[in-house]
Amino acid sequence: MIAIDRFFLLVRDLRRSERGMALPTAMFAMIACFGLASVAVLSSVDAQRGTHRDSGSKSAIAAADAGASVALMRLNRYSKKLSAATPCIGPAGEVQTPTGGWCPSTAAETVGGASFAYRVSAFQSSGEVSVVSVGAAGGVSRRVNVKLASTQGKNVFLNEQLIGETKMTFEGGPTIKTNVGSNGNVEQSTNGKNSIILCGDIRHGIGKTSPTPQGPPTCPKQGTVSEGNKTLPPVVPPTNIATENSNCRLVPNCSVEPTKEVDPYVGKARTATKPWDAAHRFITVENGASLTMGGKDYFVCGLFLNGELFMQSTSRVRIFFDKPENCPGLDSKRTQIEITATATVKSTAFGTSAGTFDVPGFYVMGSPTLSTTVKISGSAGSQNELMLYAPYSNLVIGGNATWIGMFAGKSVEINGNPTLKSDSRIPLPDLSEPGLLQRTRYVECTGVTATPPDASC
Repeated sequence: MIAIDRFFLLVRDLRRSERGMALPTAMFAMIACFGLASVAVLSSVDAQRGTHRDSGSKSAIAAADAGASVALMRLNRYSKKLSAATPCIGPAGEVQTPTGGWCPSTAAETVGGASFAYRVSAFQSSGEVSVVSVGAAGGVSRRVNVKLASTQGKNVFLNEQLIGETKMTFEGGPTIKTNVGSNGNVEQSTNGKNSIILCGDIRHGIGKTSPTPQGPPTCPKQGTVSEGNKTLPPVVPPTNIATENSNCRLVPNCSVEPTKEVDPYVGKARTATKPWDAAHRFITVENGASLTMGGKDYFVCGLFLNGELFMQSTSRVRIFFDKPENCPGLDSKRTQIEITATATVKSTAFGTSAGTFDVPGFYVMGSPTLSTTVKISGSAGSQNELMLYAPYSNLVIGGNATWIGMFAGKSVEINGNPTLKSDSRIPLPDLSEPGLLQRTRYVECTGVTATPPDASC
C-alpha cells in the first residue's frame, strides 16, 4: 500500500507541477524566431538581387548610349572619307566593307565597369545613318538604336578666305588682309615677326593658339580670335571630266567631236610654244610667253607657270588637277602647281565695267595618302586673281606679289612679302563643308541581338 500511495502522489505532483515545460517553450520560441529571421533574410536577398539587376540594367543602357555617342563622334571625325564609294569607315578611319547594308561590329570597349559595341549602317547618299549600340554591365545587356542625319554644311570660303586645315605659318613680312582659319596653330616665326600684318579675324583649332590680329590704324578694324575646327571636303570633279573637258583648247588646230570644247582661236590666243604635254598632261607656260584660257573645265596633272596666264572674260575656267597616283612624271614632292616669281595669273573678267568679278578656279584633288605640293610666287607690283583649293596639298606662298581671291590647303606656309586679299564680290565656288551628323531618333530595342541589327527597335 505504501508503494502504491507513493505512485499516486507522484502522478498527482507531476500533473500539477510546471517543471520541464521551459524546454519545449524555448524550442517553439526559437523556431518562431528562425522563421521570422528567414523571412527577413529572404526578403533582403531578393531586394539585393533586384537592386543589383536594376543597377546593371541602368549601367548597361548608359553604356549603350555612350557607344552611340562615340559612334557619332567618330563618324563626324571621318566624315570627309564617307561617300557612296566608301560607305563604311572603322573606328580609326579605316575603310571597311559592308555586309547586308551594315558595317562590321566594333570590338567591345569598356566604360567604367560596363562595356559597349556598336554597328553602323552603310552610308547612303541621302546622308542618313543608323547606329545600333549594345551595352553590357553586371550580366545585363541592353540595345539602343540611334538615327543620324547630316545637316547642310556652309560654304568653305563663306567666313574665311585663307585656310590651312592642319597648320598655318607666317614667316618674313607678309600682309594678310582677309580672315584666316586653321584646325591647328596659327604661327608666326620670330624672323620678321614685327613685319607681319594680320588684318582680319583668326580661327585656330580647339586647344591651339594664334597671334592677335592688328587693329587701327594698321587695319580698318580690330580682328577677333576664335576657336573651332573645320573640315575641308575633297574635290569632286564632274563625273565625265576625263572625256568631256576643254583640254583640246590647248592644242592648235584641234579637231574633235562636236561635244568637246574646241577653241577656234587657239592659235591666236597664246604665244607659248609648247603649252601642252599630252603624255603627262602638263601645262607649261615659259617665261615671256602668255596663255589665254577659254572654255570651261580642264583636266590636267600639272601647271607650271613662268609667264602669263589669262582667263577670257567670257569664260569661267576651272582647272581640275588629277590625283597624283594618276600622274606619272611629277617631282619627288609631287608638285602639281608651280607659279614662279616671273608669272602672273589674271582674269580679264575681274573688276570690269560690267561689274563682273569672276576668277579662274584651281581645284587640286590630291590624295589622303600621298602628300602633294602647290607653290605660288610672284614679283613686286604684280596683281593676281584666282581661287585655289587643295585640301590634301601643302600650299606654299612666297614672293612679293599681290594675290586676290581665296586659298585653302591641307597646310599653308607663307613666307617672303606677299599680300593676300579677299573680295566679297568674287562668286563663291561650289564647295561646302561636310554637314555634321546629328541625332534624329533614339529608341531602346527589344532583345540583345537581332537580324538585321536594328530589328525590334
